[in-house]
Amino acid sequence: MGKTLALNESFSFKKLLIAVLALLAIVGSVNASSWTEKISLKGDLRYRFEYCGKEHWYQAGGSWTTGDSLGTPRYRNRVRARLGIVAKPEDDLEIGLRLATGSDDPVSTNQTFDKAFSTKGIQLDRAYFKWKPVEGLWIEGGKYGLPWHLASKAFWDGDLAVEGLSLGWGSSFDAISPFVNINYLWVDEIKKDPKDVMLYLGQGGANFQFGSTKLLVAANYFTYTNLKHHGALHGGSYFGNTKTATDSLAVVDPVSGDTTGWNYTSYGYAYGYDVIQPSFKLSLKLGKFPVSIYGDLVYNINSEVKEQNMGYMFGLKLGKAKTPGSFELSADYGALAEDCTNATFVDSDFAGGGTDGNGLKFGGKLQITKKLQTGLVFFMNGLDPNNPDHGLAKYYRLQADLKMKF
Repeated sequence: MGKTLALNESFSFKKLLIAVLALLAIVGSVNASSWTEKISLKGDLRYRFEYCGKEHWYQAGGSWTTGDSLGTPRYRNRVRARLGIVAKPEDDLEIGLRLATGSDDPVSTNQTFDKAFSTKGIQLDRAYFKWKPVEGLWIEGGKYGLPWHLASKAFWDGDLAVEGLSLGWGSSFDAISPFVNINYLWVDEIKKDPKDVMLYLGQGGANFQFGSTKLLVAANYFTYTNLKHHGALHGGSYFGNTKTATDSLAVVDPVSGDTTGWNYTSYGYAYGYDVIQPSFKLSLKLGKFPVSIYGDLVYNINSEVKEQNMGYMFGLKLGKAKTPGSFELSADYGALAEDCTNATFVDSDFAGGGTDGNGLKFGGKLQITKKLQTGLVFFMNGLDPNNPDHGLAKYYRLQADLKMKF
């Protein structure tokens, strides 16, 4: 048995070696300029220092109060590294692959420095194709970045890569550039059950340009299928969404046979999410100084959600960190009610991630060189703002970044 295994391993290694040599021979025979025209390699690295502090609720004398835990906050250093390759074998076809640090968290590719200098994980972050069969029309599939237009990243985290198929169209008519896209996305495929969780999203809108002034106006409608009573989508958490008991099973004590106090209860989402999302972004220049004003609104129109069904984010950005020495400053204010949208995919930093929070976000960036940038972001948020049992608790988060790309 041992000899057979060794022979098989040797044979497999030989086949692999032959395949690699053959590939090198093929690549070597291709003209270098042709190769570089069709394939590009790019990546980025971000080093982050982060501080997090928040208050907790506890009961004292029969009433709720907040206990200040900011005296024992969390400090951590984190890194994010991404490496991507994009091939354009034909003018109308793009194929991309990207690897990134992190875990299987859908809204974060950060890797915390921890666990005694242990090696860190690399995940498949993107693997997609994008085909443009005719002018203005595109089809994208696989695992890819958000294909719809965004005013802010409050309700769709910037690290999120969706999975499925998207179809879109866009064109330009003088000062107006309309667009539309539809998205057929797999959220959770369930073995031996046809009730898979899907995300269907459609967006329509237009970009308007009048001299140096630009205006984006868009509206999304999206719905999740089979989400009500489905368990948490990721990490065992509902991230602020309302959950409800879906089943209770009596567990028998193996020693006494008693079932008292041994009920096992399973939970799921209390509601479905059928959401409309209008957005706008106005970009203009004061002299040569760029200014942007933007806003997002989400409203869950599911008939079962009677309250806590609206969220919004409005912001202002001054400047643009692009050329060496340039900078930008931003300020945002928003509120995300518990069930305004599915909380799994919203900004993972604002109010600790998820819904059921509100408050401010301040940011600044400075472009040091063409490929090197530093940034600072500070969150001043409130948690669980509408709970009738207790008042608002504070949440603070500070992020200091050094970003570089190639």
